[in-house]
Amino acid sequence: MTASLKARHDVRPFARILAVCREGTHELLNPPVGNVPGLDALRSLAIILVVSGHYYGEFSDAQGITLAIGRFPFFYFAWTGVDLFFVLSGYLIGRQLWRELTVRGTINIPRFLLKRGLRIWPYYFVFVAWSICLSPKPISKFLPDLFFLSNYFPGAVAGTWSLSTEEQFYIFVPVLLCAVSFFTSVKRQFLVIVGLLVASPFIRYLTLSAYHGEITHDVGVRIIQLPFHTHADGLLAGLLLSWVSVLKPDHLKPLPFLRNLILPAVLVVVGLLLRSLDRIFGLSALALIFSGMTLFVLRDRSALRRLFNKHIFYLTSRLSYGMYLNHFPVLSFAVPLLVAARISNKTYVNFFIGYPLMVFASMAVAAGTFILIESPFLQLRESWLAAKNQADEVRKADLKPALRPERP
Repeated sequence: MTASLKARHDVRPFARILAVCREGTHELLNPPVGNVPGLDALRSLAIILVVSGHYYGEFSDAQGITLAIGRFPFFYFAWTGVDLFFVLSGYLIGRQLWRELTVRGTINIPRFLLKRGLRIWPYYFVFVAWSICLSPKPISKFLPDLFFLSNYFPGAVAGTWSLSTEEQFYIFVPVLLCAVSFFTSVKRQFLVIVGLLVASPFIRYLTLSAYHGEITHDVGVRIIQLPFHTHADGLLAGLLLSWVSVLKPDHLKPLPFLRNLILPAVLVVVGLLLRSLDRIFGLSALALIFSGMTLFVLRDRSALRRLFNKHIFYLTSRLSYGMYLNHFPVLSFAVPLLVAARISNKTYVNFFIGYPLMVFASMAVAAGTFILIESPFLQLRESWLAAKNQADEVRKADLKPALRPERP
């Protein structure tokens, strides 16, 4: 905790607010110790993919035509950015859970959920409340969004389905790992995750088989793409990677470029082959492909590290959560203005001029909400965790005399 954060309790309210904002700005501009630049690069790629896909859709709708550039892979597969987010989330959250389980033999689930909540909930609920205030829809339409169920029941806030999936993952996984701990050691728990990964395409197959009626694209999205139980492959793959990083860290030691490339390339090739077989393997394929990419950056020690260390990746990664939520209203407001302005008579000139403008607009809004909303709660979480750890240390110190055996 920095000096400004420690001092903010001893100053006047306005100065205290400024101190909190300065701390948020510092956090936004300075990577923490132990930060992995390669993961920042992947998270940046994920959010740029998501924003790109929705920008293309908004621009095409506002222009009233379907642009051929939509067939370009970067835009055509932009929707897969969410699956890359899932792999990264599974890895980062899994590391916390496996470490605690390895050290303590159990997981403090309420503490874990509160830690995640202080990261996700403040801006999420502010954003949902803002959406409710601006919408003519009744508040009942927002209940799935408010209770993180919009991946099963239609909500009124765009994009919240993936955050609902992640929230359900935060509940499901620690409960699963604690339950499995009664039957097997941590060293063998990876088998459970592998089993769930293998079962995922069969769950999708059974879901599709049980559906009565024509399986259109919209139906496929509703019963396969959105629900947690049919779209958890990326989260599980990331969780498996995190098990390797905690229990078998030697497997993630840095490697030269060519040696490091072998296993990730195998995962990508297997993923591409699976994707060509049947649509029930599509999400499994994406999990393998993005796991391969994540594995590569975790073990990379090539010249690419200098590229990944560019501050723009850390900044974009840090803002990715805010960008994911805000880019929907940013695009719906700004793209029609861009099209109406007709900067050029050529459609593609307008498209490519507007593209970076929309990305930077989303980043600017996310920077503001990070400093004003997200960071204060992260600072609160830091203070709370420090106090809890100090209390635990005091408790342990008090117990030591009682536990010390008496001398004969």
